[in-house]
Order: sequence, then C-alpha cells, then structure tokens
Amino acid sequence: MTSTLDQLRQQWTTPCPSMAAVREHYFPHIRTDRRFRELVRDGAIKLKLTKLHNSARAQHVVYLTDLANYLDTLEAQTA
Repeated sequence: MTSTLDQLRQQWTTPCPSMAAVREHYFPHIRTDRRFRELVRDGAIKLKLTKLHNSARAQHVVYLTDLANYLDTLEAQTA
C-alpha cells in the first residue's frame, strides 16, 4: 500500500503547492483564499500554511508532508 505522502508526491510536481491550488483541489466548496486562510487561522481546518520568504506579498504554500498528515488525520477520524 502506498503512503499518503507518496501519492501526493505523484500528484504534485512540487514539494509545496500553493495554498490556492490546495484549496481548489481539496476544498472546492471554499470559494476564496481569504476565507480559506480564515478557517485555517481559526482552527476549523487544521492545516499549516507557510510562506517561503518573509514578505507581505509572499504566497502561502502547503508542504506535502503537512497535507499528508492532515489527510491521514481526517481518515483516522472517519474510520
């Protein structure tokens, strides 16, 4: 059986896809990046957002390891 992280590495060509790409793929019901960031900040979505450099304009990204942990946690909760 392939691990979640291995499956994500096959799906994504980068180790840290943009927050917008992750939102569009895994959370299509959330329409804006702003709302997605609010839900993450408030703890409704337990996912870690990261900026690659310290700038106000830096894009938020999600590391595949963090996404894999989040998906594994969701699976464990539903099982």
